[in-house]
Amino acid sequence: MSPSGEVNGPPSLSADGRYAGWLSSGSAAPRLVLYDVAARRELSRSSVGAARCRAFTWTHLPGVGLAVADADGAENWALYRVRADTAEWTPLGTDPAARTQVVGLSDRCPTDVVISADSGEVGCRDYLRVCLLTGETEPLLRGSAHSAVYFDRDLRPRLTETVLPDGCRELRHMPIPGADAEGLPYLRIEHADALTVRLLRFSDDGDSVHLVLPHGPDGVQLAVLDCRPGAPAGEPRTLYRIRGGDFAGVLYTQDTGLPDLVHVEHAKQNCVALDEAGKERIAGLRSALGTEPVVLERRGGLWLAASHRPDRDVRYAVHDAGTGDTWSLTAARPGQEPLAVECRPSSVPLRDGGHAVAYITRSTQAWRTGGPGPTVLLVHGGPWRRSRWEYNERRAWLAEQGYTVVEPNFRGSTGFGSAWINAADRQWGRAMQDDLEDALDWAVAEGLADPDQIALLGGSYGGYAVLQMAATTERRLRRVVATSPLTDLVRFLEEPPAYWLAAGPMLRRRIGDPADPGQRALLAEFSPVNRAEGFRCPVLLVHGATDSRVPAEMSTRMFMALARADRDASLALFPDEGHEVVTTGNRNALNALLAEYLADGLRGPGREGTAAARAPEDTGLKLFDSPRATRRKADRPPNSGAEHGTSLDAQ
Repeated sequence: MSPSGEVNGPPSLSADGRYAGWLSSGSAAPRLVLYDVAARRELSRSSVGAARCRAFTWTHLPGVGLAVADADGAENWALYRVRADTAEWTPLGTDPAARTQVVGLSDRCPTDVVISADSGEVGCRDYLRVCLLTGETEPLLRGSAHSAVYFDRDLRPRLTETVLPDGCRELRHMPIPGADAEGLPYLRIEHADALTVRLLRFSDDGDSVHLVLPHGPDGVQLAVLDCRPGAPAGEPRTLYRIRGGDFAGVLYTQDTGLPDLVHVEHAKQNCVALDEAGKERIAGLRSALGTEPVVLERRGGLWLAASHRPDRDVRYAVHDAGTGDTWSLTAARPGQEPLAVECRPSSVPLRDGGHAVAYITRSTQAWRTGGPGPTVLLVHGGPWRRSRWEYNERRAWLAEQGYTVVEPNFRGSTGFGSAWINAADRQWGRAMQDDLEDALDWAVAEGLADPDQIALLGGSYGGYAVLQMAATTERRLRRVVATSPLTDLVRFLEEPPAYWLAAGPMLRRRIGDPADPGQRALLAEFSPVNRAEGFRCPVLLVHGATDSRVPAEMSTRMFMALARADRDASLALFPDEGHEVVTTGNRNALNALLAEYLADGLRGPGREGTAAARAPEDTGLKLFDSPRATRRKADRPPNSGAEHGTSLDAQ
């Protein structure tokens, strides 16, 4: 069970620095915690006025916050205005099922917020300016088919973005009424840079924009581009460069609007001040926290900072910029002691001569005694994301149970330069899989992994990757667990979620185009749903029935294909969950199932199998077994009950 008082998402500071607020759940009903920063004490825990509330943040209007909820798990996001004085929750927007999202907040316009919502036409969005005081809305754009619209600090729409048929991104100035229907060109972002370039914010005067741009094949730069109406971007002015890493965050001063703090991420993350005064302050904050600080917000003279370690979940502190005082605010898991696990970054050699950054996590005892152990290859989703050194709930629990956890940042992972991202183009099921195989081979050669005691675990893209490996690898696998997995690449590319339609050209260029007969054949070949005969170990599929990103049909079809091929397969279906399992009862049920499933397969020396775990009563979990899985369970000898782990992290 999760500890009562678990923090859901980072805290947030109110505009005047008077309050901190955060969502707290655990085994109890969710609550919104209101904290008096000056008095350093909790003021209240009020009821949450939205089903499956997922995030809370303060606006720039003192005492007014915004909350995000996903009522059915289908990611039909709804927004709520939350008033600290009355604990009143008010829906924002015109339709609660219209996937409402915040796209613009600014201290220059504290009483307003810009939101977007699905319009009546599939793949199109409406943009509205909403008054936080009255709830009145002003339409800004109707039926926009752009993949993004960017707003300046006065909440004016300035740039539109479109993904072109060749997968490139095109930015245009907002059209001038009666003059140009599409808006004049501003910046073309070539396909090779399309997943690296990020717009951060407009300057205070609106005449320039700050971006993250590529810097060579393995680096990035924080840069400024002119952005005057109707004029092209011109040449960038570089503010800071990184080689072999990326920016995990950029903070700006309130007085000048210029960046003064950046979070630089290589294998680990570092906070870098861009001026001398900041360097001294960061050094003091680093000393006070006992670890590298991550500065989240600065409001009312106060800094909200997070401290990360791989052996415990994140903790939050407040730093007073005036006095230099720093004190603890809260922790993601209050009362959690550091776990006896250690995560070490490693450079894994690949068969093509390159290297991948990987994280190896083991119990402290396993690192001390050495020698190979039962191993779980943990594959991140995306694939355009990355694994990190900081605490990962799934990884930490696996290591605490005695598994060696191998997490490679295979090609396509972000944070290591454009060349590493682009090396994954049209390599689903091919070179991307080779990187995973190479990581396991390296772990075996290093004496970390027992080649006869290996399991695979991944979610979303990671679920696809572990299924594809199970269908094609020559190595002996004990168990495979795939949560919310892609199993049919042709179906996914032909029927993507409606909110990904604008990015369709980019997906087809990077994964494959099913309209081309040759590419369609390859996509089918590299789809695990068509490779059921290749599976030689038990498979557990997990899916939420309301998943809008990867339909649950992907798992049910995979399960049926495995059952027809007389393979050992189980399907765990959650009727009331989406792409992620988030409710407490369902999380606990999945944890128990996962603990049993892995321990039953990875029985290393002295490790016993487990009996069927008892699912909590407050769960909708439906578990289905293929005939072969049923026979295996019937033949299993009775023994002690299952261990219960902690929740799986978001994919």
